[in-house]
Amino acid sequence: MFDMELVTSGLKPTAPSPEQLAAMEELGPGDYEIFSEKLNMILEEGKRVMTLMGISSMLHSGDTMAGIYTAEGDLVTTACGTYLHCVTGQIPVKFILRYFEQDPSVGVREGDVFYCNEAIYGGIHNPDQFAIMPIFHEGAIVSWVVVGAHQSETGGKEPGGEITTAVSRHDEGMKLTPIKIGENYRLKTDILMMMENFISRAPRMQVTDVKARVAACDRIRLRVQEVAARRGARFLSGLFRKMIKESEDGARKRISTWNDGVYRHVVFIDTTGSEASLLRVPIAVHKKGDRLTIDLTGTSPEHEGSFQALAPSVRAHCAVNLYQFPFHDFPISAGTMEPVDFVIPHGTIMDPDPEAAISCSPITASAVFPLLGVAISKMMYDSPQRDLVCGFCSSNSSAPMIACTNQHGAKVVDFMGFPLNAWGLSARHDMDGIDAFGFPHGPWGKGPDVEDIERAFPLLHLYQKNMPDSGGFGRWRGGNGVTIAYVVHKVPYAVFTATTKESKFPTHTGLFGGYSETVVPAIRVVGTDAVAAMKDGALTLADGDADLVKENPFGGTIVMEHQARPARVVHRGEIICSSTQGGGGYGDVLERPAAEVAEDVRTRAITPETARRVYHVVLEPETLLVDEEATEAARAEARRTRLARAKPYGEFMREWSARRPHPQALKFFGSWPDAKPNREVIRI
Repeated sequence: MFDMELVTSGLKPTAPSPEQLAAMEELGPGDYEIFSEKLNMILEEGKRVMTLMGISSMLHSGDTMAGIYTAEGDLVTTACGTYLHCVTGQIPVKFILRYFEQDPSVGVREGDVFYCNEAIYGGIHNPDQFAIMPIFHEGAIVSWVVVGAHQSETGGKEPGGEITTAVSRHDEGMKLTPIKIGENYRLKTDILMMMENFISRAPRMQVTDVKARVAACDRIRLRVQEVAARRGARFLSGLFRKMIKESEDGARKRISTWNDGVYRHVVFIDTTGSEASLLRVPIAVHKKGDRLTIDLTGTSPEHEGSFQALAPSVRAHCAVNLYQFPFHDFPISAGTMEPVDFVIPHGTIMDPDPEAAISCSPITASAVFPLLGVAISKMMYDSPQRDLVCGFCSSNSSAPMIACTNQHGAKVVDFMGFPLNAWGLSARHDMDGIDAFGFPHGPWGKGPDVEDIERAFPLLHLYQKNMPDSGGFGRWRGGNGVTIAYVVHKVPYAVFTATTKESKFPTHTGLFGGYSETVVPAIRVVGTDAVAAMKDGALTLADGDADLVKENPFGGTIVMEHQARPARVVHRGEIICSSTQGGGGYGDVLERPAAEVAEDVRTRAITPETARRVYHVVLEPETLLVDEEATEAARAEARRTRLARAKPYGEFMREWSARRPHPQALKFFGSWPDAKPNREVIRI
């Protein structure tokens, strides 16, 4: 039923033909530089068309891409958005070529429009939807264009597309393998009506955004055909091959400068989506010569929840890290990933059975962000790329998805875009991380303004600000995440869901002695009417999550739960909070200058308690000036305490290896400590 061979091989570039190599050699002086940039400008124009025409929050927040691919389906270049979709966008093109090009009942003709959202064939999860068009010149395919974006509703058992309670693919709603939705440059009304039927919670948003993707495809198609008419198909073939080769050559050369060896790290996830449990994801990056092998052997076995990801999604998440850090200055193409191989054991949470639920796969697969961030930082530290050493981020956010009939009478299902674009970036070897830096899947993400959200959705913001102490501590401090509190108003109720892989146990562990980021619970205030309580203006408002919980200024019942939340009904006047994790710290906290710690307190990056208990810095209570003598004594005592509890490595390992988490935490972990399958998973 599923072509897993195509899924595995489809992310590698096709071997060039002699004709393509000859065409590449025929490029004239300046052709590569001028026309590679022209293609990038064409893609930016197309992506802009999609943004102007589309209406969903995620489309406007930057979870998008537009890419040009070779006639064989290899990525040539992209405009992002998110790197994920440009990588996996190769698979549906190659699927169409393999199964439809020679099938007379389908075929591939000029003016055709294809569409898909099946995670096995191009999506990361089924909220990711792609429009695909072949580009013809003189009767032959010369290129393909793919335009994709996250769509916040799939018609699954819960609203929002990322369904924490899903136990199989059959709970997750619409899953389209590549399907022809248009011919002769005209969309098929029957197919659009079918999508409306699937996405009945938000039909207008679905159809409008489909048309936005297709319009972007067609604009790019038109511009590429203009280039082909001017320079010819052979020129395009040579240009495409040159762009792929430049990326591959650059990646190989850079990898070759790093020391050979095996670089390891391990992280943990604390939920299956519907049940709290520890899950392990280790990594071993093997570097030899000019090639990398990324090995996830030892990952926890698959389970019945939705917090797992298919192997193509995992590979694409690895590409996100590689494109943003070690290969940040190379053109984005299939060539960059050619010298990178993968070992992703089947039957694990990083490659479960195709029948498994995977709607929350970006949350799971993004465990490779801190894994690669730390492992490759170790590799690059002794290299010319030391300035790129960074633990990246945990890629975690409790950004809620809202489903309701809004204050304008329209049915909407959408993400809250700001928290998705406000995660803390980890510290580097010579600087603090960035507070609320953006969207780790793609640095071009945009956090919408409060006013835009309140105009589109029946929500009022109590606060939206950086969260103190949410970044990891260290010589260099990890960037802080944010905290937001929403009040439902103008409608009787709204339904919220949220997906987060770490609410009790941090996924990011910091780098070279730095602390992990902070994890926090999900918070709701029920049985209250915050809008009514604020009417007379006398109420002292909460100043963040901690203040909201401690002071409870609006009355009602405080509910604290795991950040992975199934559908929750929030009534008018009730409060639901969202937060994002910070980035990991770097280096020893005792090496951070006391003056910088004091400035962190003054700017509310950290609390006075953290300055005292973690950094061992003593501040004057009124002025927040450093008491130098007391600080020196406190830090000296902290070092003596460390030495007193220190043990020889062998003794430490004997004691540590004898410890074991509570059995309840290991229900889905696999066998302890090697995470091998130890229970039967039945798919129905």
